[in-house]
Amino acid sequence: MKSFHSEFVTLRERRYNVRIWGDHDAPTLFFLHGWGDVSASFQFVVDALQGNWRIIAPDWRGFGQSQWNEGAYW
Repeated sequence: MKSFHSEFVTLRERRYNVRIWGDHDAPTLFFLHGWGDVSASFQFVVDALQGNWRIIAPDWRGFGQSQWNEGAYW
């Protein structure tokens, strides 16, 4: 299993978790999960990829380790 690290970024006063696999200098792919899913679910895809890639996958607002909205979603 390929290892990852998480970074937290703040956007519009909400804290988002961003999961990152691979080397900083490798070509980058962005993975975006669907409704009711989380960035961690891409682990099997990352493990299956051949070559050297940097994968960036955020947890959408209210999913995974990202902050829930306190009010309505817009």
